Amino acid sequence: MKGLWLCLHCPQLGLEVLSAGDDGPLALLCEDGERIALVSAGAWQAGVRPGMTISAALCLEPGLRLLTPDPEVSRRRLEGLALWCARFSARVSLEPTGENASSWGVVMEIASMLDYFGGLEGLWRRLHEELATLELEVSSATGHTPLAACLLARTGGYCGQGEAEHMARLGRLRLDRLGLSARQQSRLKGLGFTHLNDLLVLPPASLASRLGTDLRRYLQRLTGEVADPPPVFAPPPRFDRERELVHEIELAAGIVFPLRRLLAELEGFLKVRCVKALSLTLTLYHREGAQDLSVGHAGGEQAAEAWLELCRLRLESVVLDAPVLRLRLEVSEVASLQEVATDLFQAAPPRDTPEALFSRLRSRLGDGAVLQPMALEDHRPERASRLVAQPGTARRPPSEIQSANHPAWLLEHPEPLTPATLERLVWVAGPERLASGWWDQAPARRDYHVACWPDGRHGWVFRDAESQWWLHGWFG
Repeated sequence: MKGLWLCLHCPQLGLEVLSAGDDGPLALLCEDGERIALVSAGAWQAGVRPGMTISAALCLEPGLRLLTPDPEVSRRRLEGLALWCARFSARVSLEPTGENASSWGVVMEIASMLDYFGGLEGLWRRLHEELATLELEVSSATGHTPLAACLLARTGGYCGQGEAEHMARLGRLRLDRLGLSARQQSRLKGLGFTHLNDLLVLPPASLASRLGTDLRRYLQRLTGEVADPPPVFAPPPRFDRERELVHEIELAAGIVFPLRRLLAELEGFLKVRCVKALSLTLTLYHREGAQDLSVGHAGGEQAAEAWLELCRLRLESVVLDAPVLRLRLEVSEVASLQEVATDLFQAAPPRDTPEALFSRLRSRLGDGAVLQPMALEDHRPERASRLVAQPGTARRPPSEIQSANHPAWLLEHPEPLTPATLERLVWVAGPERLASGWWDQAPARRDYHVACWPDGRHGWVFRDAESQWWLHGWFG
C-alpha cells in the first residue's frame, strides 16, 4: 500500500512506563523472566546489555533494579501516544508488537496531510518539537509503505519522501534487522544472504520456490506490491486518561506541567471524534482521598493550549488537601463542531471569542462570581432581566427580544431630567409606548425616546403618565 507513512517507534517504552523517574540502574526482564530485555542508561554504563542472564547482570551491577514487563501499562501508554498523533493524521495505527518488549510504536499515514503542514519538512519539524514534551524516547522514520516506515524507525530512523530513497535505505539493512523468525534467518544465512538487497534482486518465482511464500509475501508488503493497510486505531468512546507523577506535588501550580501530556492526548481525541469539549473533570489523587476540579469552556474547545490556560487559572485558587500522586482527566461534556460558512474573501474568525473570555473569568474567579443576564417575561426594562450565576458550561445567548433602541446599560434607578437639560437634547428616535404592569403594584405607562446630549452621548429617556421626563439608561 504505497503512499507516505510515518512511524514513531518507542524502543524503551516497556521500561519507561515502569521506571517512575528512577535514574538508577534499571533492567526490564524478558517475558520468560530469565534474561534482560531492556536496560537504562545507568545500567548500560555498568556494562549490562540486553540478552544477558540475570546472574551475569547482577555480577556487573549488584544494585541493578529488575522490573517485570507489564504489557497492559505499555499498551495504555501507547494508546495515549496514538491519541496524540491524531493531531497530525486522521489514520493512525498501532505498530505490530514483535517478539520482545521493545517493539512498541505507532504508524500514521501522512501523504494527505503534507499540504496542511507545509510539506514533509514542516510536518517533521512540528512533530518533533511537540514530541519533546511527551517524555518518551522515540525513533521516527518515513516510508512508502507502513512496514517500510516501521523497519526504518526500528533501525535508527530516516526522513525521506520518495520511494527510491526508502528502498535504497532498506536495501542496506542486515537480514537480522527485518524482524524475521529465527528459522528464516538461519536458513537465509546458510544460503549466504546477508542484506535485504540480496533478496530483492532474486526473481519472484525463484524466491517463492526456494524460500517459501511467506517470505515472498513479506517482501511484497515491504515494497508495496500488495496492499497492506494496518488496522486503524479506534479511540475509546469517551476520554478518561490517568498519569502517575514522578514526584509528589505539594502546590497546585505544579500540576500544570504534567497535565500538558494529558491535554495533548485530549486534543487528538477530540479531533478524531470531530467534537469539542465543554467541560473537563480533573481528579487529583492523594495517598488517602482525592480532589475533583471542574473546568468548563462556554463555547467548547479542542485546542490543548486553550484548555491548559483554563486549567492553570482554575488551579491558581486551589489549595491541595495533601500532596498529589496521580492525575486523572475526564471529559464531562462534549458538543459537535459547528460548521462555519467561509469564502475566499471572508476574514478569519477572531481567536479570542467572548466565550473564551467568559470561560477564563469563570476559571479564575469561580462560577458564582461571574453573572449573566437572564431574560424574564416582563416588558418593563427594570424587570425584563436579572443577573444569575450560570452553573453550566454554556454561555447564555443574548435575549432575542432586545431591540436596537434599547440600551444594555440601565441605571439602577431612573434619574429625573430638568427642563434646562431637555432644551439641550436632540431627539434621535421615538416615541415608543410602553404600558405594562397593570396586574401588580407597579404599573408603568411611558413614552421612550433616544436622545443625544451636547457631548455626543446617547441616552434612553421616557416621559411618564404625569409628564415628568426621566433618564433610564445609556447606549454604549
